[in-house]
Amino acid sequence: MKKKNTYLLFPVALSFLLACSADVGYAPDKDYSGQSPSYNADELGDLPDCDSKHEGMVVHVDNYRNKDYACSEGYWVALGESSTDKKLPDVHETSDDAVALHEKFKNVESVQILDTRDNKVYKAIVLGDLVWMAENLDYETRYSRTNPQCEDLGIKCGRYYMWDDAAYGNDDYSSVCLPGMRLPTEEDVDKLVEFIGGVSNGYVLKSKSYWEESEDAPLGTDELGFNAYPAGYKRSSRNYFEYFGTETVFWTDISNGYHSSLTLSLYSHNSILGTNWGPDWDNYMNVRCVGDL
Repeated sequence: MKKKNTYLLFPVALSFLLACSADVGYAPDKDYSGQSPSYNADELGDLPDCDSKHEGMVVHVDNYRNKDYACSEGYWVALGESSTDKKLPDVHETSDDAVALHEKFKNVESVQILDTRDNKVYKAIVLGDLVWMAENLDYETRYSRTNPQCEDLGIKCGRYYMWDDAAYGNDDYSSVCLPGMRLPTEEDVDKLVEFIGGVSNGYVLKSKSYWEESEDAPLGTDELGFNAYPAGYKRSSRNYFEYFGTETVFWTDISNGYHSSLTLSLYSHNSILGTNWGPDWDNYMNVRCVGDL
């Protein structure tokens, strides 16, 4: 009887045992111990292929021993147990579509626009066929207000307007926006949401600083240069500003005729670009004007 080549089974069985009893079979040449994770994954199976595109990436995996993993020379290498209070972007954002989206953000053109009424110059960005202000409007009207907290910190929160003032505050009763620009329309809002890849990507519009950290949302990345500070707002019934650090709200021109308007909102506790009905017209909110390219 011919003898079986049983020795061929040994390395296969050994490698199987190693895979079951350890996270990796070798130590990486590079020291990743001081590198914080950039992304989060729920399971090991959510990790993308460890290829040249992901080389050096560190990902925190929640449901497998709560460990960080680094992509090193074709393998995902376990770095040890860790914990983080910060909400990280999902590792699925490293997909080809997500990478292409973020590459598009890098190519956003920045321009300057002049308000001929008071000669103030603003930063603006070109998103598709629209030009969006990249700073809050700072045109003074009779009823507009400023936030002392912003002034104390030396950041540009602009002025805050009631909706009637924002919609009709110009001398000719047009919007308070720069000549040739407007409060965002429903179509403008839809185009902004489409450009950033959906409402869940609101964090790319947030400034990198002044937002309170939350375990439920990634920090702002300001990838487009939109630079939305958490400027808060003021209710008409109170003589102080609220929610600085946790929220910013912009008026649109969309009204339901019942003393409320649709607003664009960003929050510290989630990554959503919110569109909300309900703020009373006599609350004081910020304005970002938009124009056609």
